[in-house]
Amino acid sequence: MHELKKRPCAYSFVAAGSLAMSPRTTVLAVGAAFALSACGHALPDDPFVSEGQAMAMVPINHTDRYAVNIFVDKYWAGDVTHQAGGGAAACCYPGLKDWRQPVTIRWTWGWEEDPKTNAVTMPDEQHTVVAHFPSGGPHSDPDPMKDDAYVCVILRDLNTAELAFSPNRSGCADR
Repeated sequence: MHELKKRPCAYSFVAAGSLAMSPRTTVLAVGAAFALSACGHALPDDPFVSEGQAMAMVPINHTDRYAVNIFVDKYWAGDVTHQAGGGAAACCYPGLKDWRQPVTIRWTWGWEEDPKTNAVTMPDEQHTVVAHFPSGGPHSDPDPMKDDAYVCVILRDLNTAELAFSPNRSGCADR
């Protein structure tokens, strides 16, 4: 049986104190647990054990810096050089019943150096954004060749990432 883990929630906290709780503290703890349970949907460790078809991820980069260690939630989407992408796909983002939940996209802009002196002119920069999948989720078509099978992870500028769906890798490059 695969273990399901909750995504981190912005409202997480650690309750400190003794194990013996007053009735008021118990009610507060139960209420907090109930509220925190709504913080995110459970994502499987194995993307093939999910509620729908797992989708490959394709990174696209519209900037002049290269990006490494691109993740959508906990799933690695790959690396991409500057002004490039669409040629490779990483496996996989799990299929979901509800594509409306926000996801966290993380990546690192790679360091840059002066070609003459080899001095680092820009260090690695880690970025994190919260994004949403396109409304309605992936397109399903009677022709399986037109079904969306790829999640496009699009780095628009140094601080913006978007998500899109496409039936093929090259379709991500056009976004």
